[in-house]
Amino acid sequence: MSAWFIPFSRRITPRTVLLVLILGFTMVVVLLGMAGLVAVRDTRAIRKSAAGLVKEQLLIARLLHDVQVEENTLTEVLHRLVRTPHALDRAALLHELDEADQTLARLSVDAQRTTKAVVWKQMESSAKAFSDQARTALDKDDPISEEIITALFATHDRVVSLTDELLEDSAQHLAVADQQIEKQSRDLAYESAFLLSLCFALAALCAAATVYFARHSIRRIEWQNDELNRVSWHMLQSQETTARRFAHELHDELGQSLAAVRANLTSRSTGDTEERRADCVVLVDEAIANVRELSQLLRPVVLDDFGLDAGLRWLVEKFGQRTRIQTQYESELDVRLQSELETHLFRIAQEALTNIARHSGATEVMVSLATDHGKVRLIVQDDGCGLNIDMKESSHSLGLIGMRARARECEGVLELEQVQPKGLRIIVSVPMKEAVDSL
Repeated sequence: MSAWFIPFSRRITPRTVLLVLILGFTMVVVLLGMAGLVAVRDTRAIRKSAAGLVKEQLLIARLLHDVQVEENTLTEVLHRLVRTPHALDRAALLHELDEADQTLARLSVDAQRTTKAVVWKQMESSAKAFSDQARTALDKDDPISEEIITALFATHDRVVSLTDELLEDSAQHLAVADQQIEKQSRDLAYESAFLLSLCFALAALCAAATVYFARHSIRRIEWQNDELNRVSWHMLQSQETTARRFAHELHDELGQSLAAVRANLTSRSTGDTEERRADCVVLVDEAIANVRELSQLLRPVVLDDFGLDAGLRWLVEKFGQRTRIQTQYESELDVRLQSELETHLFRIAQEALTNIARHSGATEVMVSLATDHGKVRLIVQDDGCGLNIDMKESSHSLGLIGMRARARECEGVLELEQVQPKGLRIIVSVPMKEAVDSL
């Protein structure tokens, strides 16, 4: 068997190839789907982050707009107190100050959700201080003193400074948010590109492996079909040879014995009756022996009556008697197997021994039958000249093809191992299937 068949020692069928194709391309689809899901997840995360940043920025923009309005109100109040101290509408100014205080208090509460909550609290305090100073000035009928005006300007400057700080922080926050969104988008692009590249590489690898397996599986199916065709042709030739042998055996042995018996029975001579009777008995015994030998060649009765263990023991003993080769048989099997399985294993052992007798020149042969983790293992080993495992065209190779086909039919495998320093080991491992009657 070629080296590229080693990963495919099991029987390959079109169903096997179809399952592998489905599995391979399913993995490709799953990988691409995972890449898409990760990309969608990251996109949603960026959108959520961007939405949160936009929402926060809108809140800050609204707060800044409102605080600028209130700052303008305080600036207008300060301008009136300084420019027109004698023509003041005190009630209107007090109303504006009250509204400014309330608005800034509300803005301070809303700003607790931002990172500058402390600054907003300081803004509220500074505006409240300005309002208190302005109310004190408005409550007096006397002209506003320079000291109060100075204090108002100082407090107003504090409010303006805090407003500028908030505006600057808003601008910085907006720049940082823009950088974060840009960074997340860039990270997403890199991650998506890497993930898609990885998935495409894995998908290509899976597709290549699938195509490779399918290609070699198809080649193995073709190889198996070629083997089956050769086995079929070999079997036809074997059947013709067997039929020819049986015809000669029946004609030359059984036919002649029966003809001699008939001649003895139809003889008109009466002087040598006992001698003819003894001769007939000998001829009938020879015919019976020939019939038994022919029946054993067709199908050993011991295999059907006593099982594979007894059949192999009988086969090995007969082989040793016929070839004068030293034989040894060992067995751990203590149950009957299914009839078809016993037949295939028996024929494999029979073919292996036939090849040993014809080609190996061995002096010792060992046959063993063992069970291991739900499998039956048949081993035939000799100390002969070995075998070129890559032989393909000889009759010996056809015998190996037949044995391998029988092993595959039993859902098993046949392996050949060279024995050091010389010899060959044939190992057949098949699933153990006990006969129903033996359970």
